[in-house]
Amino acid sequence: MMKKIIAILGLLFCDVAYAQHVPPHADESKISQTISQGAIVGGTIDPATTVEGKQIRDLQFLGFQTVYSQTINVCPSGCTYNKVSDGWGRALSAAHRLFGHGVVILQIADGTYTETNQIYTTDPTGASINVIGDTADNSKVVIKFTNIKGNNSGGFVADNGGIIGLIDGVTLNGVGAQSAHSVASTSWYPQSYGAGIIAQHNAVIALGSHVTVNSFYYSVVADDGGMINARGGGVTGSDAGDVNFMARGNGTIVCTPCTANRAVDMTSPSTAILGGGFDAERGGSLYIDYSTCTNSNVACVTALSNGKAWAHNMTISSPLRSQETSGFLAAENGIIEAQDSTISGMNIAVLAQNGGTAECDRCKITGSYSDGVIADGGLVLGTATQSQGSQTGYGYRALHQGIMHLYGVVSLTSGNKLGKFAVETAGSANSATYNASSISAN
Repeated sequence: MMKKIIAILGLLFCDVAYAQHVPPHADESKISQTISQGAIVGGTIDPATTVEGKQIRDLQFLGFQTVYSQTINVCPSGCTYNKVSDGWGRALSAAHRLFGHGVVILQIADGTYTETNQIYTTDPTGASINVIGDTADNSKVVIKFTNIKGNNSGGFVADNGGIIGLIDGVTLNGVGAQSAHSVASTSWYPQSYGAGIIAQHNAVIALGSHVTVNSFYYSVVADDGGMINARGGGVTGSDAGDVNFMARGNGTIVCTPCTANRAVDMTSPSTAILGGGFDAERGGSLYIDYSTCTNSNVACVTALSNGKAWAHNMTISSPLRSQETSGFLAAENGIIEAQDSTISGMNIAVLAQNGGTAECDRCKITGSYSDGVIADGGLVLGTATQSQGSQTGYGYRALHQGIMHLYGVVSLTSGNKLGKFAVETAGSANSATYNASSISAN
């Protein structure tokens, strides 16, 4: 009998555009009134249809009907909602009536919106909500988050298993977290370390290909098992403090490709100098093929403390500090795969340090200030890698028991100030001996 009911309801309501909760065993006249008032649009009920001898209009067969799609509009004026946060609350309420069978679109009209609090959810029902601005020109939909100073507040936050089904066509601007800003340096107020978009504690956020995040300490973060899915690419993180895109604590960011432009924190240089484009740490994972990184302060792509970065075909250039900033940095058992990437004008293009591993097959490295590639207690792997034009150093250098395995690179290594290769020999210091580093190359 249940299969018959499901089949018949599917026929009856396949064209329903909007429906509402109709409680079982309610008065049939009220049902007819509800239908006539437009709660069910585009569907028909055939009174001749029966199940087990009973008409379908008997209310035992009309329980919860679902909203297959609903649009909630947010606009600067003239709409029910002129704040994105209010529209989100209404969208979440509508999503609860879907029972996983449709989509609520939170449509944001062109304009500038000011939010005094972050948009925060722990609700998995948000998987049914698409937050959509202007996908033709996301600069026309600007959401300013103005209460991010001194409280580590952010923009869109999914926490403790919460889900946001999609964010697309928007520009998110952090306001007030920076205490000083110049072309080469930025300082930040204490406890102003929020993220424009963050999924944490097993939460999930999906991003479309028209999203820009400006002037938050972190642009996009996946933390403590969180997931950011931007598989279509097109996400830009700009003017950050510590990192533009961070995957931390077994969090995962998929962003193919995305753009990291400018990350710097020089608030207290004697304590910490910060600023990276992409960072995977404490077991976090990055999948960022074809991404671009410019204007980083410390390193463009970092993998530390068991972090992993799959970063093929990247383009890295224009460091904030050409005599300090690295391209790829792997340390503390971090692993980076950077095949077919182009790295130009950095201090060190590829650095594997203190147990880190970096693989850079067919990479094109030009114009490094120091050495092109360094294994400083780490492991570097490379096939047909080009390292040319180091201004003050070698094409490849191994020290502190670092190891390199290089294939087909000798003929591609040229124009470096001090030569092609340098290897630290075994020795002793401070009453301790150490083994030689090694480079095997052909």
